[in-house]
Amino acid sequence: MTNLMSALSKLSQALDSKNIGEVLLALQNFDEEFSAEKCEDVFVRCLQEIISWDLTVSLEISETVVRQMMNRLENQAVLEEMCNYIIKQQSSVTVEIAVEIMIEHGWILRTDDCREVWKQIESAKNTEKIEILARRMTANCRILRLSGAPKRFLEKLLKDVIISLNANKVNIPMKFLNELAIVSPFHPILVIEDFKKDSEYFYIPHVVSEETRFHLEVKEFTNFFQIESTYHKEQACQMLQVFNQIYKRMELIPQLEAPEIDKIVEFWLAALRIFNGYGIGMNDITESAKLLEKTASRYSLKSRPLFLKHFLKKISEKKDTNIGLEPQVVATIITTYQRNAFGLRSPEFYEELGEFWALCLKIKYDDVYFATVYFSAVFALAQAQAVFKIKKELCREVYHKILQPMHEQLVDFVKLKQVESNKATSEEEVMRLEHQNIGASYFSILTCTYKNAEDRILEFMKEN
Repeated sequence: MTNLMSALSKLSQALDSKNIGEVLLALQNFDEEFSAEKCEDVFVRCLQEIISWDLTVSLEISETVVRQMMNRLENQAVLEEMCNYIIKQQSSVTVEIAVEIMIEHGWILRTDDCREVWKQIESAKNTEKIEILARRMTANCRILRLSGAPKRFLEKLLKDVIISLNANKVNIPMKFLNELAIVSPFHPILVIEDFKKDSEYFYIPHVVSEETRFHLEVKEFTNFFQIESTYHKEQACQMLQVFNQIYKRMELIPQLEAPEIDKIVEFWLAALRIFNGYGIGMNDITESAKLLEKTASRYSLKSRPLFLKHFLKKISEKKDTNIGLEPQVVATIITTYQRNAFGLRSPEFYEELGEFWALCLKIKYDDVYFATVYFSAVFALAQAQAVFKIKKELCREVYHKILQPMHEQLVDFVKLKQVESNKATSEEEVMRLEHQNIGASYFSILTCTYKNAEDRILEFMKEN
């Protein structure tokens, strides 16, 4: 009894010092002769005290102390209750240990406990190092997943960690990747990791059909871009690699169906954000534009105009978002529509032409030089419609409500830029204006394109 009292006294003094190293030394005074049952309440209170400390200062010692104390809780009900308590407190270091014990014993959190843990995760100020945060969140995800927490919560938890790891330039730990592979097995991060591995080691399941894998990868890719993050910009080259990989898989599967249009459009809208990223060049953008036209061709002729129309509609609705080189993207959609409609003489495209023009009417760009490709695509589409003599009254409306206002905008814009140039007083200011008006060299070509379209439309309108 004297030895026990002495050991407890030393442990109490160590706790008063709030030094985790002193606590470890004090624990050495408890040998196997001491009754675990008699000391159990003491260790419970000690653990409750210790997890309120900053245990990240001495990480290894802290882990050792917590594990030793948890091992002395022989009463299973007490041990489970302590694990629950630790997870709810979300103390660094200790969560991972508590989760390991719960999984080892086959214990899970109750629904109410899951909610409480999630609220604590959301409200906690994460002050620990990112590596420790990743370990804690990985453990949280494991126990919440096994306890039946909704997948959307787990995905958000893991996504937040990915963003934090990237922001701090820290490599993603393998344990985290393993958990991500369970929650989101076709996540873009895992696709990237698969690029790095040899054929004997992979995260992505290889036992699904190409079609199933394609649709799952599209879903994960799109979801990953739902949250604004510097990750997408900083890792743009890798994300483009993932995008291209998914597209290649698209070519291996059967023709896309009309019900999938919205999903594929959202996939493309997510991909467009890549082009604002670091390391992306004009060649990448040009090649991706070709893929957009090829994507349209993966639909039947009946569904193809619906895909392009829906794509244009989505872009017109997302004016407040950051879509890389939007005028170029819109121009590609319009050009693809033109080639399909008049290159294939497609009644399906002719039927949707009115609504397609209505969407074009909604799209406006103040900087004409930046949007020259868009203006050119609109003029070319109008000219093709007139040449092939499709829907005269619609062509008349397009001329008056779209082409003429666009031409007036062109003329006014160039006049404005000329005035600005004439007012420039320094060489530096002249160079700045030249940089801003980088598309000016295409203006004469654009004017010619408009004139050709106008001539063909007027000829068409004069016909009986």
